[in-house]
Amino acid sequence: MTHLAVVRGLTYTNGSQVFTRWLMPTYRSSFRWTGNRADSEDATAWALLKMANHLHLPELVQVVDDGVLDLTLGAITRHWAERYGFQPVRCAEMFASEATVPLDVLFHGLTAEMRLLLVLRFLRRRSPVAIAAQLRIRPEAARLRILAALAHVAQRIGLQPPSSESPQVAHVSAYVDDIVARRRPVRFEVAPEAWPMMIAAGHIQAAIAGNDLPAKGFVRSLERRLEERSERGLVTRLRIWSA
Repeated sequence: MTHLAVVRGLTYTNGSQVFTRWLMPTYRSSFRWTGNRADSEDATAWALLKMANHLHLPELVQVVDDGVLDLTLGAITRHWAERYGFQPVRCAEMFASEATVPLDVLFHGLTAEMRLLLVLRFLRRRSPVAIAAQLRIRPEAARLRILAALAHVAQRIGLQPPSSESPQVAHVSAYVDDIVARRRPVRFEVAPEAWPMMIAAGHIQAAIAGNDLPAKGFVRSLERRLEERSERGLVTRLRIWSA
C-alpha cells in the first residue's frame, strides 16, 4: 500500500518509501559496475546514506528518483577513482538501468570458443589452469583468450574495447579470479584500456542468478543506519525549533 500511495500521489512522504523503492536498483547497479558483494555494499550504503542527508520530504517522486540515480552514479565513479585511480566516463544512461542484462544477450555474437571460455570461467568457476588443460592449451593462452572474450562483451554493453593487445593481463586476470571467488579484488592502478574488460566481468557476474541480490544482514544494517540518521535529524530540527 505504501508503494501504491507513492505512485498515486507522485510524492514521497517518508524515507522508508525511498529505501523500499531504491535499495534493489542501487545495489544491482553497484554490483554490475563493481563485480563483487563487498564493494557493492559500500557503494549502495554511500549512495543511500548521502540521499538521506539531503532528503527533505514530502518531495516529488521524480525529483528524489533523479537524485538517487545521480548519487548511484557518483558512488560507482568514486569507487573506480579512489580505489583504482581511474575516472570512468560519466555515462548516466548506462548506470541508470535497473535491469541486469541476461547472459545470452551479453554473449550474443561471441564465437563458440569465447562462450565456452566464459561459461567455464564464470559459471563453472574453473581456473585458467583447469580450462587450459581441458582445451589443451597453455594457461597463459587461456587467460588471454578469456580477456579477449571479455573485450567483446564490453562492446555489447557499449564500452570501447582495447585498441591493441589486452593490457595489464596479470592484473585483470587476478581481478577476474577475485570476483569469481566472490572476494573483494586487490586494488591496482587501472589503465583505461583494461577497464572495459573489468566492467564486462562484473556484468557477467551480475547476470548469474542470485549474485546481485543483497545479503539480508546488509539490508538490515543499512536500514538501521538510515533510521538512526533520520532520528538524529529529527532531534536536531526539534532542538533548533524549540530554541
